[in-house]
Amino acid sequence: MKYSLLAASIGLCFSGQLFAVTYELSELPTNENTKHTYVMDANESGVMVGRATELFNLPIDVSYIDFNDSGIKNAYDSWKRNLELRDETIDFTLEDIEKNNAAATNADAHLFMRNFISTRSNNPEFQKLNSGIGIMFSTTSADEKVLFDANRDYTNGLSRSTVQLLTAIASDGTAVGWGTAPYDQIEFQKKDESENTTFFQRAHASRALLIKPNGETVELPGSFSDDYGSFSIATDIKKLDDGSYLVVGQSAVSVEKDSEDRFNDNCKGEDEPVAVCVWQLQNSGYYDLRAYQWKLDANFNIISSETKDLGIGLTREENEERIHVSSALAVNKAGVPIGQSQTREGDDFIIRQRAGYFQDGTFKPVVEHDKGYESSRAIAINDNNVIVGYRMDEFTTGSFVNVKSYYYDIDNSEYKEIASFYEGSDMYVRDINNAGQIIGQAEVEKNVSVPRRDAFLFDKATNQLSNINDLLPCKSADFPYQVSEAIKITDSGNIYAIATKTVKRKDSLGNIMKDSNGNEEFESVAIPVLLTRNSSGTPAECAPDEAETYERSSASFGGVIALLSAPLLMLRRRRNKK
Repeated sequence: MKYSLLAASIGLCFSGQLFAVTYELSELPTNENTKHTYVMDANESGVMVGRATELFNLPIDVSYIDFNDSGIKNAYDSWKRNLELRDETIDFTLEDIEKNNAAATNADAHLFMRNFISTRSNNPEFQKLNSGIGIMFSTTSADEKVLFDANRDYTNGLSRSTVQLLTAIASDGTAVGWGTAPYDQIEFQKKDESENTTFFQRAHASRALLIKPNGETVELPGSFSDDYGSFSIATDIKKLDDGSYLVVGQSAVSVEKDSEDRFNDNCKGEDEPVAVCVWQLQNSGYYDLRAYQWKLDANFNIISSETKDLGIGLTREENEERIHVSSALAVNKAGVPIGQSQTREGDDFIIRQRAGYFQDGTFKPVVEHDKGYESSRAIAINDNNVIVGYRMDEFTTGSFVNVKSYYYDIDNSEYKEIASFYEGSDMYVRDINNAGQIIGQAEVEKNVSVPRRDAFLFDKATNQLSNINDLLPCKSADFPYQVSEAIKITDSGNIYAIATKTVKRKDSLGNIMKDSNGNEEFESVAIPVLLTRNSSGTPAECAPDEAETYERSSASFGGVIALLSAPLLMLRRRRNKK
Protein backbone atom coordinates (compact mmCIF):
# COMPACT_ATOMS: atom_id res chain seq x y z
CA MET A 1 0.00 0.00 0.00
CA LYS A 2 1.31 3.41 -0.89
CA TYR A 3 1.95 6.10 1.58
CA SER A 4 -1.04 8.14 2.52
CA LEU A 5 -2.17 10.40 5.28
CA LEU A 6 -4.06 8.22 7.77
CA ALA A 7 -6.89 9.77 9.79
CA ALA A 8 -8.77 8.27 12.72
CA SER A 9 -11.27 9.31 15.34
CA ILE A 10 -13.40 7.54 17.93
CA GLY A 11 -17.03 6.64 17.34
CA LEU A 12 -19.64 4.15 18.45
CA CYS A 13 -21.83 1.67 16.62
CA PHE A 14 -24.98 3.15 15.14
CA SER A 15 -27.70 2.71 17.73
CA GLY A 16 -30.22 -0.05 17.20
CA GLN A 17 -28.54 -1.25 14.01
CA LEU A 18 -28.86 -4.92 13.11
CA PHE A 19 -26.08 -6.54 11.11
CA ALA A 20 -24.21 -9.78 10.58
CA VAL A 21 -20.78 -10.11 12.14
CA THR A 22 -18.76 -11.07 9.08
CA TYR A 23 -15.23 -10.20 10.18
CA GLU A 24 -13.10 -11.07 13.18
CA LEU A 25 -10.60 -8.48 14.38
CA SER A 26 -7.08 -9.27 15.57
CA GLU A 27 -4.97 -6.54 17.14
CA LEU A 28 -1.52 -6.41 15.54
CA PRO A 29 1.71 -5.53 17.39
CA THR A 30 2.39 -1.89 18.22
CA ASN A 31 5.62 -0.04 18.83
CA GLU A 32 5.99 0.59 22.56
CA ASN A 33 8.22 3.64 22.10
CA THR A 34 5.58 5.59 20.18
CA LYS A 35 1.96 6.63 20.62
CA HIS A 36 0.47 5.55 17.26
CA THR A 37 1.31 2.57 15.04
CA TYR A 38 0.11 2.16 11.45
CA VAL A 39 0.34 -0.66 8.92
CA MET A 40 1.26 0.60 5.45
CA ASP A 41 1.31 -2.60 3.41
CA ALA A 42 1.14 -6.40 3.79
CA ASN A 43 1.59 -9.41 1.53
CA GLU A 44 -0.46 -12.60 1.24
CA SER A 45 1.77 -14.28 3.83
CA GLY A 46 0.95 -11.62 6.41
CA VAL A 47 4.36 -9.91 6.41
CA MET A 48 3.86 -6.20 7.04
CA VAL A 49 5.62 -2.85 6.97
CA GLY A 50 4.39 0.30 8.63
CA ARG A 51 5.03 3.51 10.43
CA ALA A 52 4.83 4.70 14.01
CA THR A 53 4.48 8.32 15.13
CA GLU A 54 4.83 10.50 18.20
CA LEU A 55 8.04 8.92 19.38
CA PHE A 56 8.51 9.40 23.10
CA ASN A 57 11.50 11.16 24.64
CA LEU A 58 12.83 12.87 21.53
CA PRO A 59 16.36 14.14 22.25
CA ILE A 60 16.47 17.92 22.53
CA ASP A 61 19.73 19.85 22.40
CA VAL A 62 19.62 23.25 24.11
CA SER A 63 23.36 23.99 24.11
CA TYR A 64 23.19 26.33 21.10
CA ILE A 65 20.01 28.22 22.11
CA ASP A 66 20.24 31.79 23.34
CA PHE A 67 17.82 31.82 26.28
CA ASN A 68 18.05 35.62 26.44
CA ASP A 69 16.57 35.91 22.97
CA SER A 70 13.11 37.49 22.85
CA GLY A 71 11.75 34.62 20.71
CA ILE A 72 12.05 31.94 23.36
CA LYS A 73 11.13 34.36 26.15
CA ASN A 74 7.92 35.33 24.37
CA ALA A 75 7.12 31.67 23.70
CA TYR A 76 7.57 30.86 27.39
CA ASP A 77 5.43 33.81 28.49
CA SER A 78 2.66 32.74 26.08
CA TRP A 79 2.85 29.16 27.36
CA LYS A 80 2.64 30.34 30.95
CA ARG A 81 -0.21 32.75 30.20
CA ASN A 82 -2.28 30.03 28.54
CA LEU A 83 -1.90 27.90 31.65
CA GLU A 84 -2.92 30.73 33.94
CA LEU A 85 -6.07 31.33 31.91
CA ARG A 86 -7.09 27.85 32.99
CA ASP A 87 -6.04 28.37 36.61
CA GLU A 88 -3.00 26.16 36.16
CA THR A 89 0.60 26.73 37.16
CA ILE A 90 3.74 26.22 35.08
CA ASP A 91 6.28 23.98 36.83
CA PHE A 92 9.54 24.91 35.05
CA THR A 93 11.54 27.98 34.09
CA LEU A 94 13.75 28.73 31.14
CA GLU A 95 16.68 28.65 33.56
CA ASP A 96 15.68 25.09 34.53
CA ILE A 97 15.93 24.09 30.87
CA GLU A 98 19.17 25.94 30.17
CA LYS A 99 21.14 25.00 33.29
CA ASN A 100 19.49 21.86 34.67
CA ASN A 101 18.50 20.09 31.42
CA ALA A 102 14.85 20.07 32.56
CA ALA A 103 13.65 19.17 29.07
CA ALA A 104 15.14 15.70 29.56
CA THR A 105 13.40 15.03 32.88
CA ASN A 106 10.30 17.25 33.07
CA ALA A 107 7.62 16.21 30.55
CA ASP A 108 6.03 19.68 30.46
CA ALA A 109 9.41 21.32 29.80
CA HIS A 110 10.11 18.71 27.14
CA LEU A 111 6.75 19.41 25.51
CA PHE A 112 7.39 23.14 25.56
CA MET A 113 10.78 22.75 23.88
CA ARG A 114 9.40 20.37 21.26
CA ASN A 115 6.74 22.94 20.45
CA PHE A 116 9.20 25.82 20.37
CA ILE A 117 11.60 23.97 18.06
CA SER A 118 8.80 22.72 15.78
CA THR A 119 7.55 26.27 15.19
CA ARG A 120 11.01 26.98 13.80
CA SER A 121 11.20 23.93 11.54
CA ASN A 122 11.93 26.14 8.52
CA ASN A 123 14.76 27.95 10.31
CA PRO A 124 18.12 26.20 9.67
CA GLU A 125 19.53 27.65 12.91
CA PHE A 126 17.35 25.33 15.03
CA GLN A 127 17.47 21.59 15.62
CA LYS A 128 15.28 19.44 13.37
CA LEU A 129 13.02 16.82 14.97
CA ASN A 130 10.87 14.08 13.45
CA SER A 131 8.79 11.82 15.66
CA GLY A 132 7.97 9.23 12.95
CA ILE A 133 9.84 5.95 12.43
CA GLY A 134 9.69 3.09 9.92
CA ILE A 135 8.36 -0.21 11.25
CA MET A 136 9.02 -3.86 10.35
CA PHE A 137 6.40 -6.15 11.88
CA SER A 138 6.80 -9.65 13.26
CA THR A 139 4.10 -11.80 14.83
CA THR A 140 4.86 -10.32 18.24
CA SER A 141 6.50 -6.93 17.71
CA ALA A 142 6.63 -3.78 15.62
CA ASP A 143 10.30 -2.88 15.56
CA GLU A 144 11.94 0.24 14.20
CA LYS A 145 13.85 -0.07 10.95
CA VAL A 146 16.44 2.69 10.78
CA LEU A 147 16.87 3.83 7.19
CA PHE A 148 19.23 6.79 6.94
CA ASP A 149 19.33 8.15 10.48
CA ALA A 150 22.68 8.04 12.29
CA ASN A 151 24.21 8.90 15.64
CA ARG A 152 25.03 12.53 16.31
CA ASP A 153 26.99 14.07 19.18
CA TYR A 154 24.39 16.75 19.79
CA THR A 155 21.74 14.10 20.59
CA ASN A 156 23.99 11.42 22.13
CA GLY A 157 22.36 8.88 19.83
CA LEU A 158 20.27 8.86 16.67
CA SER A 159 19.59 12.37 15.41
CA ARG A 160 15.81 11.76 15.25
CA SER A 161 15.76 14.34 12.48
CA THR A 162 14.92 12.11 9.51
CA VAL A 163 11.75 11.16 7.68
CA GLN A 164 11.63 7.34 7.45
CA LEU A 165 8.91 5.67 5.38
CA LEU A 166 8.45 2.02 4.48
CA THR A 167 5.81 2.07 1.78
CA ALA A 168 5.34 -1.41 0.27
CA ILE A 169 6.29 -5.07 0.57
CA ALA A 170 6.60 -7.82 -2.06
CA SER A 171 5.37 -11.42 -1.84
CA ASP A 172 8.72 -12.68 -0.48
CA GLY A 173 9.10 -9.94 2.15
CA THR A 174 11.29 -7.57 0.15
CA ALA A 175 10.30 -4.02 1.11
CA VAL A 176 10.83 -0.54 -0.32
CA GLY A 177 10.64 2.95 1.05
CA TRP A 178 12.55 6.16 1.31
CA GLY A 179 14.19 8.43 3.83
CA THR A 180 15.95 11.73 4.36
CA ALA A 181 19.49 12.23 5.61
CA PRO A 182 20.20 13.09 9.27
CA TYR A 183 21.05 16.68 10.08
CA ASP A 184 24.58 17.67 11.09
CA GLN A 185 25.15 20.47 13.57
CA ILE A 186 27.84 22.80 12.22
CA GLU A 187 29.36 26.18 13.02
CA PHE A 188 29.41 28.83 10.30
CA GLN A 189 30.66 32.40 10.28
CA LYS A 190 28.33 34.72 8.43
CA LYS A 191 29.62 37.54 6.26
CA ASP A 192 30.45 40.67 8.28
CA GLU A 193 30.04 38.82 11.60
CA SER A 194 32.87 37.91 13.98
CA GLU A 195 31.23 35.00 15.81
CA ASN A 196 30.05 31.65 14.53
CA THR A 197 26.38 30.70 14.20
CA THR A 198 25.05 27.16 14.67
CA PHE A 199 23.36 25.66 11.60
CA PHE A 200 21.73 22.31 10.88
CA GLN A 201 22.25 20.85 7.41
CA ARG A 202 21.76 17.48 5.72
CA ALA A 203 23.29 15.60 2.81
CA HIS A 204 20.16 14.71 0.86
CA ALA A 205 16.43 15.42 0.85
CA SER A 206 15.02 12.00 -0.02
CA ARG A 207 16.50 8.77 -1.28
CA ALA A 208 14.76 5.55 -2.34
CA LEU A 209 15.89 2.19 -1.05
CA LEU A 210 15.05 -1.51 -1.06
CA ILE A 211 15.24 -3.78 1.98
CA LYS A 212 16.01 -7.44 1.34
CA PRO A 213 14.23 -10.13 3.37
CA ASN A 214 17.43 -10.55 5.43
CA GLY A 215 17.37 -6.86 6.38
CA GLU A 216 20.15 -5.63 4.11
CA THR A 217 19.42 -2.41 2.23
CA VAL A 218 20.04 -1.46 -1.40
CA GLU A 219 19.91 2.21 -2.38
CA LEU A 220 17.96 2.88 -5.57
CA PRO A 221 19.77 5.63 -7.48
CA GLY A 222 17.68 8.24 -9.24
CA SER A 223 18.04 9.52 -12.77
CA PHE A 224 19.83 12.70 -11.78
CA SER A 225 22.51 13.39 -9.18
CA ASP A 226 24.13 16.54 -7.86
CA ASP A 227 26.22 17.71 -4.92
CA TYR A 228 23.13 18.17 -2.74
CA GLY A 229 21.66 14.69 -2.73
CA SER A 230 19.10 14.94 -5.53
CA PHE A 231 15.71 13.31 -4.83
CA SER A 232 14.05 9.90 -5.17
CA ILE A 233 11.32 7.88 -3.47
CA ALA A 234 10.09 4.27 -3.85
CA THR A 235 6.36 3.71 -3.41
CA ASP A 236 5.58 0.16 -4.56
CA ILE A 237 7.25 -3.16 -5.38
CA LYS A 238 6.18 -6.36 -7.13
CA LYS A 239 8.08 -9.63 -7.36
CA LEU A 240 7.51 -10.95 -10.87
CA ASP A 241 7.09 -14.57 -11.92
CA ASP A 242 10.69 -14.81 -13.19
CA GLY A 243 12.03 -13.83 -9.75
CA SER A 244 12.91 -10.25 -10.67
CA TYR A 245 11.56 -7.15 -8.92
CA LEU A 246 9.78 -4.09 -10.27
CA VAL A 247 9.86 -0.94 -8.13
CA VAL A 248 8.15 2.36 -8.91
CA GLY A 249 8.28 5.81 -7.39
CA GLN A 250 9.70 9.17 -8.34
CA SER A 251 13.08 10.63 -9.20
CA ALA A 252 14.64 13.99 -9.91
CA VAL A 253 15.62 14.24 -13.57
CA SER A 254 17.10 17.75 -13.69
CA VAL A 255 17.39 21.18 -12.13
CA GLU A 256 15.52 23.59 -14.37
CA LYS A 257 16.53 27.18 -15.14
CA ASP A 258 14.21 28.72 -12.58
CA SER A 259 15.84 26.62 -9.86
CA GLU A 260 19.32 27.37 -11.19
CA ASP A 261 18.60 31.10 -11.14
CA ARG A 262 17.35 30.94 -7.55
CA PHE A 263 20.47 28.98 -6.58
CA ASN A 264 22.81 31.47 -8.26
CA ASP A 265 21.01 34.45 -6.75
CA ASN A 266 20.76 33.13 -3.19
CA CYS A 267 23.31 30.41 -2.47
CA LYS A 268 26.55 32.36 -2.28
CA GLY A 269 27.75 30.93 1.04
CA GLU A 270 27.68 34.33 2.71
CA ASP A 271 24.82 34.25 5.22
CA GLU A 272 24.48 30.48 5.51
CA PRO A 273 26.25 27.35 4.23
CA VAL A 274 25.47 26.57 0.59
CA ALA A 275 23.93 23.21 1.57
CA VAL A 276 21.55 25.02 3.92
CA CYS A 277 20.51 27.39 1.15
CA VAL A 278 19.82 24.45 -1.17
CA TRP A 279 17.75 22.78 1.58
CA GLN A 280 15.60 25.91 1.73
CA LEU A 281 15.16 25.87 -2.06
CA GLN A 282 14.29 22.17 -2.01
CA ASN A 283 11.50 22.88 0.45
CA SER A 284 9.81 25.13 -2.11
CA GLY A 285 10.35 22.94 -5.20
CA TYR A 286 13.78 22.61 -6.75
CA TYR A 287 14.03 19.51 -8.96
CA ASP A 288 12.14 18.49 -12.07
CA LEU A 289 10.50 15.24 -10.88
CA ARG A 290 9.30 12.25 -12.88
CA ALA A 291 7.52 8.99 -12.25
CA TYR A 292 10.31 6.43 -12.20
CA GLN A 293 10.85 2.67 -12.41
CA TRP A 294 13.67 0.45 -11.14
CA LYS A 295 14.10 -3.16 -12.30
CA LEU A 296 16.21 -5.60 -10.26
CA ASP A 297 17.10 -9.22 -11.00
CA ALA A 298 16.52 -12.10 -8.58
CA ASN A 299 19.85 -11.27 -6.85
CA PHE A 300 18.88 -7.61 -6.34
CA ASN A 301 21.19 -6.28 -9.04
CA ILE A 302 19.74 -3.22 -10.77
CA ILE A 303 18.99 -3.85 -14.47
CA SER A 304 19.93 -0.51 -15.98
CA SER A 305 18.27 -1.15 -19.34
CA GLU A 306 14.86 -1.43 -17.67
CA THR A 307 15.36 1.33 -15.09
CA LYS A 308 13.82 4.46 -16.52
CA ASP A 309 11.84 7.69 -16.44
CA LEU A 310 8.19 6.74 -17.02
CA GLY A 311 7.15 10.04 -18.56
CA ILE A 312 4.91 13.02 -17.92
CA GLY A 313 1.61 14.28 -19.28
CA LEU A 314 2.89 17.47 -20.93
CA THR A 315 5.66 18.69 -23.19
CA ARG A 316 8.04 21.39 -22.02
CA GLU A 317 7.61 24.46 -24.14
CA GLU A 318 10.49 26.45 -25.52
CA ASN A 319 11.79 28.97 -22.96
CA GLU A 320 9.68 27.36 -20.21
CA GLU A 321 11.78 27.53 -17.03
CA ARG A 322 9.60 26.07 -14.25
CA ILE A 323 9.70 22.55 -12.91
CA HIS A 324 7.18 19.86 -13.91
CA VAL A 325 6.15 16.83 -11.88
CA SER A 326 4.80 13.31 -12.37
CA SER A 327 4.88 10.40 -9.91
CA ALA A 328 4.14 6.68 -9.79
CA LEU A 329 2.38 5.26 -6.73
CA ALA A 330 1.73 1.63 -7.67
CA VAL A 331 2.39 -1.09 -10.21
CA ASN A 332 0.80 -4.48 -10.94
CA LYS A 333 2.42 -7.77 -11.94
CA ALA A 334 1.81 -6.94 -15.61
CA GLY A 335 4.15 -3.98 -15.16
CA VAL A 336 1.53 -1.22 -15.50
CA PRO A 337 2.58 1.75 -13.33
CA ILE A 338 -0.09 4.19 -12.14
CA GLY A 339 0.04 7.56 -10.41
CA GLN A 340 -0.43 11.14 -11.44
CA SER A 341 1.05 13.87 -13.57
CA GLN A 342 0.72 17.49 -14.45
CA THR A 343 -1.05 17.98 -17.79
CA ARG A 344 -1.50 21.01 -20.01
CA GLU A 345 -4.84 22.32 -21.22
CA GLY A 346 -5.02 25.05 -23.83
CA ASP A 347 -2.20 27.50 -24.33
CA ASP A 348 -0.84 27.73 -20.79
CA PHE A 349 -3.31 26.05 -18.47
CA ILE A 350 -1.64 23.37 -16.35
CA ILE A 351 -3.67 21.00 -14.22
CA ARG A 352 -1.77 20.43 -11.01
CA GLN A 353 -2.02 16.63 -10.81
CA ARG A 354 -4.19 14.26 -12.86
CA ALA A 355 -4.63 10.54 -12.22
CA GLY A 356 -3.54 8.06 -14.85
CA TYR A 357 -1.15 5.31 -15.90
CA PHE A 358 2.16 5.18 -17.74
CA GLN A 359 2.65 3.27 -20.97
CA ASP A 360 5.65 3.33 -23.35
CA GLY A 361 6.94 6.60 -21.91
CA THR A 362 3.52 8.24 -22.21
CA PHE A 363 1.10 9.32 -19.48
CA LYS A 364 -2.51 8.22 -20.04
CA PRO A 365 -5.07 10.26 -17.99
CA VAL A 366 -8.08 8.42 -16.58
CA VAL A 367 -9.93 11.35 -14.97
CA GLU A 368 -11.31 14.36 -16.81
CA HIS A 369 -10.76 17.87 -15.41
CA ASP A 370 -12.14 21.15 -16.66
CA LYS A 371 -11.14 23.49 -13.82
CA GLY A 372 -7.67 24.60 -12.81
CA TYR A 373 -8.22 23.90 -9.13
CA GLU A 374 -9.27 20.27 -9.63
CA SER A 375 -6.89 17.43 -8.86
CA SER A 376 -6.94 13.63 -8.84
CA ARG A 377 -4.86 10.67 -7.70
CA ALA A 378 -4.46 7.07 -8.85
CA ILE A 379 -3.71 5.04 -5.73
CA ALA A 380 -3.70 1.31 -6.55
CA ILE A 381 -4.08 -1.14 -9.45
CA ASN A 382 -4.90 -4.85 -9.43
CA ASP A 383 -3.65 -7.52 -11.81
CA ASN A 384 -6.81 -7.14 -13.92
CA ASN A 385 -5.75 -3.60 -14.84
CA VAL A 386 -8.41 -1.91 -12.70
CA ILE A 387 -7.19 1.35 -11.18
CA VAL A 388 -8.68 2.95 -8.06
CA GLY A 389 -8.18 6.49 -6.84
CA TYR A 390 -9.94 9.68 -5.91
CA ARG A 391 -10.52 13.17 -7.25
CA MET A 392 -11.15 16.45 -5.46
CA ASP A 393 -12.28 19.93 -6.38
CA GLU A 394 -9.55 21.81 -4.57
CA PHE A 395 -7.12 21.90 -1.68
CA THR A 396 -7.94 24.55 0.90
CA THR A 397 -7.26 25.21 4.59
CA GLY A 398 -5.12 22.11 4.83
CA SER A 399 -7.60 19.61 3.40
CA PHE A 400 -9.18 18.44 0.15
CA VAL A 401 -12.74 19.48 -0.71
CA ASN A 402 -15.45 17.30 -2.29
CA VAL A 403 -13.38 14.12 -2.51
CA LYS A 404 -14.88 11.35 -4.66
CA SER A 405 -13.44 7.88 -5.24
CA TYR A 406 -13.52 6.05 -8.56
CA TYR A 407 -12.38 2.93 -10.37
CA TYR A 408 -11.14 2.77 -13.95
CA ASP A 409 -10.84 -0.37 -16.08
CA ILE A 410 -7.94 0.16 -18.49
CA ASP A 411 -8.93 -2.69 -20.80
CA ASN A 412 -12.48 -1.33 -21.29
CA SER A 413 -11.72 2.40 -20.80
CA GLU A 414 -14.50 2.37 -18.18
CA TYR A 415 -14.61 5.09 -15.50
CA LYS A 416 -17.07 4.95 -12.60
CA GLU A 417 -17.36 6.95 -9.42
CA ILE A 418 -18.27 5.17 -6.19
CA ALA A 419 -21.27 6.58 -4.33
CA SER A 420 -20.28 7.34 -0.74
CA PHE A 421 -22.43 7.04 2.40
CA TYR A 422 -24.26 10.32 1.69
CA GLU A 423 -24.06 13.30 -0.63
CA GLY A 424 -20.99 15.32 0.30
CA SER A 425 -19.28 12.46 2.15
CA ASP A 426 -15.57 12.64 1.28
CA MET A 427 -14.29 9.21 0.26
CA TYR A 428 -10.64 8.15 -0.02
CA VAL A 429 -10.02 4.79 -1.68
CA ARG A 430 -6.83 2.95 -0.64
CA ASP A 431 -6.64 -0.46 -2.30
CA ILE A 432 -8.28 -3.03 -4.61
CA ASN A 433 -7.71 -6.78 -4.83
CA ASN A 434 -8.06 -9.05 -7.85
CA ALA A 435 -11.64 -9.93 -6.87
CA GLY A 436 -12.63 -6.28 -7.30
CA GLN A 437 -13.07 -5.54 -3.59
CA ILE A 438 -12.18 -1.91 -2.85
CA ILE A 439 -11.37 -0.46 0.56
CA GLY A 440 -10.58 2.91 2.09
CA GLN A 441 -12.02 5.58 4.33
CA ALA A 442 -15.10 7.82 4.10
CA GLU A 443 -17.00 10.36 6.17
CA VAL A 444 -19.98 8.88 8.03
CA GLU A 445 -21.36 11.87 9.98
CA LYS A 446 -23.25 14.84 8.55
CA ASN A 447 -23.49 18.40 9.85
CA VAL A 448 -20.60 18.25 12.31
CA SER A 449 -17.52 20.45 12.43
CA VAL A 450 -15.15 17.46 12.19
CA PRO A 451 -16.92 14.54 10.45
CA ARG A 452 -15.97 11.09 11.68
CA ARG A 453 -14.30 8.88 9.08
CA ASP A 454 -14.76 5.11 9.06
CA ALA A 455 -13.29 2.30 6.99
CA PHE A 456 -15.38 1.07 4.07
CA LEU A 457 -15.59 -2.02 1.87
CA PHE A 458 -17.00 -1.71 -1.65
CA ASP A 459 -17.68 -4.71 -3.87
CA LYS A 460 -17.29 -3.76 -7.52
CA ALA A 461 -19.26 -6.81 -8.69
CA THR A 462 -22.35 -6.14 -6.55
CA ASN A 463 -22.00 -2.35 -6.21
CA GLN A 464 -22.45 -2.78 -2.45
CA LEU A 465 -20.87 -0.32 -0.01
CA SER A 466 -20.44 -1.27 3.66
CA ASN A 467 -19.12 0.50 6.72
CA ILE A 468 -16.62 -2.07 7.98
CA ASN A 469 -17.59 -1.30 11.57
CA ASP A 470 -21.08 -2.62 10.75
CA LEU A 471 -19.48 -5.99 9.94
CA LEU A 472 -17.77 -6.27 13.33
CA PRO A 473 -19.00 -6.95 16.87
CA CYS A 474 -20.59 -4.01 18.69
CA LYS A 475 -18.19 -1.63 20.37
CA SER A 476 -17.97 -2.49 24.08
CA ALA A 477 -15.54 -2.96 26.93
CA ASP A 478 -14.65 -6.33 25.40
CA PHE A 479 -14.42 -4.90 21.88
CA PRO A 480 -12.99 -1.36 22.22
CA TYR A 481 -12.21 -0.75 18.56
CA GLN A 482 -13.42 1.66 15.90
CA VAL A 483 -11.91 0.90 12.49
CA SER A 484 -11.16 4.22 10.88
CA GLU A 485 -9.33 3.30 7.67
CA ALA A 486 -8.83 0.15 5.62
CA ILE A 487 -5.34 0.10 4.10
CA LYS A 488 -4.71 -3.22 2.34
CA ILE A 489 -6.99 -6.01 1.10
CA THR A 490 -5.41 -9.27 0.01
CA ASP A 491 -6.73 -11.61 -2.65
CA SER A 492 -7.85 -13.94 0.15
CA GLY A 493 -10.02 -11.10 1.48
CA ASN A 494 -8.02 -10.25 4.59
CA ILE A 495 -8.12 -6.54 5.42
CA TYR A 496 -5.32 -4.68 7.16
CA ALA A 497 -6.64 -1.53 8.76
CA ILE A 498 -6.18 1.22 11.31
CA ALA A 499 -8.41 1.28 14.38
CA THR A 500 -8.61 3.52 17.40
CA LYS A 501 -8.53 2.23 20.93
CA THR A 502 -8.64 3.93 24.32
CA VAL A 503 -5.48 3.47 26.38
CA LYS A 504 -3.75 5.15 29.29
CA ARG A 505 -2.47 8.57 28.31
CA LYS A 506 1.28 9.07 28.16
CA ASP A 507 3.25 12.32 28.21
CA SER A 508 6.00 13.25 25.74
CA LEU A 509 8.58 11.33 27.81
CA GLY A 510 6.44 8.19 27.79
CA ASN A 511 5.18 8.36 31.38
CA ILE A 512 1.59 7.46 32.37
CA MET A 513 -0.30 10.68 33.10
CA LYS A 514 -2.52 11.35 36.11
CA ASP A 515 -4.89 14.17 36.95
CA SER A 516 -4.68 16.34 40.06
CA ASN A 517 -6.61 13.71 42.02
CA GLY A 518 -4.16 10.96 41.14
CA ASN A 519 -6.47 9.26 38.65
CA GLU A 520 -4.96 7.83 35.49
CA GLU A 521 -6.00 9.62 32.30
CA PHE A 522 -6.96 8.04 28.99
CA GLU A 523 -6.69 8.87 25.30
CA SER A 524 -7.40 7.34 21.91
CA VAL A 525 -4.50 6.01 19.86
CA ALA A 526 -4.16 4.51 16.40
CA ILE A 527 -3.33 0.81 16.22
CA PRO A 528 -3.00 -1.67 13.32
CA VAL A 529 -5.54 -4.50 13.06
CA LEU A 530 -6.20 -7.50 10.84
CA LEU A 531 -9.75 -8.35 9.78
CA THR A 532 -10.44 -11.93 8.70
CA ARG A 533 -13.74 -13.12 7.31
CA ASN A 534 -16.10 -15.07 9.58
CA SER A 535 -18.61 -16.85 7.35
CA SER A 536 -20.65 -18.07 10.33
CA GLY A 537 -21.26 -14.61 11.75
CA THR A 538 -24.66 -14.05 13.36
CA PRO A 539 -26.72 -10.85 13.53
CA ALA A 540 -26.10 -8.57 16.48
CA GLU A 541 -27.97 -5.49 17.67
CA CYS A 542 -25.79 -2.71 19.03
CA ALA A 543 -26.82 -0.77 22.10
CA PRO A 544 -27.66 2.95 21.82
CA ASP A 545 -24.79 5.39 21.84
CA GLU A 546 -23.34 6.24 25.23
CA ALA A 547 -21.35 9.30 26.18
CA GLU A 548 -17.61 8.68 26.25
CA THR A 549 -16.24 12.14 26.82
CA TYR A 550 -12.53 11.50 26.56
CA GLU A 551 -13.00 9.50 23.38
CA ARG A 552 -15.41 11.87 21.68
CA SER A 553 -13.11 14.81 22.34
CA SER A 554 -10.02 13.15 20.95
CA ALA A 555 -8.48 14.76 17.90
CA SER A 556 -8.06 13.10 14.53
CA PHE A 557 -4.79 11.31 13.92
CA GLY A 558 -2.62 11.66 10.85
CA GLY A 559 -0.22 9.30 9.15
CA VAL A 560 2.34 12.03 9.48
CA ILE A 561 1.53 13.79 12.74
CA ALA A 562 2.92 17.28 13.28
CA LEU A 563 5.23 17.52 16.28
CA LEU A 564 3.13 20.13 18.02
CA SER A 565 0.86 22.74 16.51
CA ALA A 566 -0.29 25.18 19.16
CA PRO A 567 0.17 25.56 22.91
CA LEU A 568 -3.57 25.80 23.54
CA LEU A 569 -4.09 22.42 21.89
CA MET A 570 -1.17 20.61 23.45
CA LEU A 571 -0.85 22.01 26.96
CA ARG A 572 -1.96 19.65 29.68
CA ARG A 573 -3.04 20.32 33.20
CA ARG A 574 -0.22 20.09 35.68
CA ARG A 575 -0.29 16.51 36.88
CA ASN A 576 1.24 14.26 39.44
CA LYS A 577 3.50 11.86 37.58
CA LYS A 578 3.53 8.18 38.39
